[in-house]
Amino acid sequence: MTLAALTMVYNEAEFLPVWLRHYTARLGAAACHVIDHGSDDGSVAAALTAFPGIGVVRLPRTPHDDARRAALVSEFAASLLRYYDAVLYTDVDELVVPAGTGGFADLDFAALPEIAYAVGLNLLQVAEDMTLDPTRPVGVQRRFGWFASALCKPVLARRAPAWAPGFHSADAAPVFGDFFLLHLRYADREIACRRLARTREMAWAAQPGGAHQRMTEADFLAMFARLQAMDRIEPAIFSPDAPPLADWIDRVMAATRGRSAEVYRFPLDIENYQLWALPERLLRALA
Repeated sequence: MTLAALTMVYNEAEFLPVWLRHYTARLGAAACHVIDHGSDDGSVAAALTAFPGIGVVRLPRTPHDDARRAALVSEFAASLLRYYDAVLYTDVDELVVPAGTGGFADLDFAALPEIAYAVGLNLLQVAEDMTLDPTRPVGVQRRFGWFASALCKPVLARRAPAWAPGFHSADAAPVFGDFFLLHLRYADREIACRRLARTREMAWAAQPGGAHQRMTEADFLAMFARLQAMDRIEPAIFSPDAPPLADWIDRVMAATRGRSAEVYRFPLDIENYQLWALPERLLRALA
């Protein structure tokens, strides 16, 4: 089975190398595709030098429009599926890893649903963590995370997908694949502030949504402090098939009832607000 990885970026000097290191190591450079929405900070040029063989499609810079972006990525993924058996799309600050001990090569893609959802976790820089070094594996620098339904995204497509704005849903009932999505937005406070300043200042199309990407730095830092103050626990078993994680997945699935006609198949605010110590086997699988 052949798998392509796809992302879309604008001036992502911090996380584009992390994304590429993660996916090129697992899929090969030729299977990794970057849609560049008008980057002008040199990050894409640097990525082409550091990761020769990756695919880059350049677009002119236009105001950020989540609906337009989701439509473009859906169409691009459909084109890739003429040559690949499956396409994995994530934002550049999202790393997908199989839940088991094997890698992508060990997944039985034919057994997966046509559109497969990941189990979503936020990684957090806790108070004692040093500043994240993007040149080193994330999994040796961060340990704690929490469950978030907004990150339980339909990341893998075996047929032409129609992703909703924000990529939180697609034209398929939620069915979880055997993998995790780890979100790096909160993995480093300083990187998060720099990225937030960029998204606050860039032009946005006239549409709702995206407020979390335009919040003030003061509001973000206050929220970050609240996240760091969450209780910490170390689950005896960390698996989508066992508590406590299975309980939260069940909550998400229960919340899908009666929402088949809605854009988002489940609420995006189901979170455990408790820091879990993630297992070494999962952390070692990160870039």
